[in-house]
Amino acid sequence: MVSREDVIAAYRLFLEREPESEQAVRAHMESFQNLEQLRQAFFKAPEFRGRSGESQGTLPIDQAQAIEVEVDVGDAALERLLARVEECWSRLGREEPYWSVLSGPRFRMANFAQNEQHYQGSGESDLLRLLTWLERNGVDPSALGSLLEFGCGTGRVTRWLCSRFPRVVACDISEPHLILAQEHLERSGCRNVEFRQVRSIGQLGLLPEADLIYCVLVLQHNPPPVIALLLRRLLACLTPGGLAFFQVPTYARDYRFRCSEHLSKPLPKGSFEMHVLPQRDVFAIVQKADCDVLEVLPDGCVGNPEWISNTFLVRRRVRTNSEKN
Repeated sequence: MVSREDVIAAYRLFLEREPESEQAVRAHMESFQNLEQLRQAFFKAPEFRGRSGESQGTLPIDQAQAIEVEVDVGDAALERLLARVEECWSRLGREEPYWSVLSGPRFRMANFAQNEQHYQGSGESDLLRLLTWLERNGVDPSALGSLLEFGCGTGRVTRWLCSRFPRVVACDISEPHLILAQEHLERSGCRNVEFRQVRSIGQLGLLPEADLIYCVLVLQHNPPPVIALLLRRLLACLTPGGLAFFQVPTYARDYRFRCSEHLSKPLPKGSFEMHVLPQRDVFAIVQKADCDVLEVLPDGCVGNPEWISNTFLVRRRVRTNSEKN
């Protein structure tokens, strides 16, 4: 069955707006028997096709031109980029921590009290999505003893990950977000989670080994050189046979990144940045980390038809002694 939350999510994803009325939401709930029918209806809607440029005759996104993305920069530039990310997200953590995680108006601080239950409960669907991917690829989740969540935010998903995995290490760059996450997990009675703030290249090198890495709606808020750095360091944390489940935008029409140009711009006020790491760079990092891609699919996490976001499931290879030698 199609729920009210499903319909509202479809409006936000495809039309980038709220439903015009509660009656419209109920009409969609009654008209469609499953999520695939709902998705197809929104995909074929004239409003969506107009937003995606189809009515103007623009090329489909898979026929768009190459984009210029600088990925390889020195450590000094990386530290400056990381410091910029920390400043942005620490400010958001102080001002609009919940909206910064799920960017809907009901999660602004002024509206959060009456919507907190929905916000905190929404992490369960993220856990179920992770478990579905694992099981679809022949992975028994109960065999994974430790999980590293990178970019835990306020603990919205962490709470649910702790219910399924024996040991969770939850990391974030923003201290205000981590404080809220700790408070939420304490209220929830979770005792199997350790929180860490990671704000420098050196601290990335101190991350613990893990059987499973979870990183969704996080990498996209970092400049491409930082995304590449994070992926390399995270995949290095995997135990032999361990898995990484992560999401990252891999293309955006008219996107460009040059490090010096980026560092010269002021930080966005009251908002966050969105960035891309080309898929060829993702594959190169995965291969160099001695990992194999088990599955990659577009995910719609960005909610913009001019962007492509993909979710990846990768596994670190298990080497025999002869292969190691």
